[in-house]
Amino acid sequence: MSSREPAAHRDGSSPVRPHHSSYRLAVAAEPATNLLLRLLEPFVIHDVLPGRVDCRTDADTLTVTIEFAAEEAVAVRLGQRLGVMVGVRRADLATAEETAQMRAA
Repeated sequence: MSSREPAAHRDGSSPVRPHHSSYRLAVAAEPATNLLLRLLEPFVIHDVLPGRVDCRTDADTLTVTIEFAAEEAVAVRLGQRLGVMVGVRRADLATAEETAQMRAA
């Protein structure tokens, strides 16, 4: 059984699942070869599988956008962890709803 699947209670009922929202984490970093792996490592540690990862590089910047679903506290923690990594210039966390509103404006 995966750690994402809650175990059944002794009476056979399912436990309450925590509410997971959709998030988008936009990261700007130095274009170092090992930085992409280091950006994804905290997701493994928190047992969060991103639904989508987009990566672009140019001479000056590695730009990574990570879309994922998680509890709010975990999403905030991931954003904070990535934001303080060596080589990361900026890490902006937004909910999927905020991202959709920005695109519509």
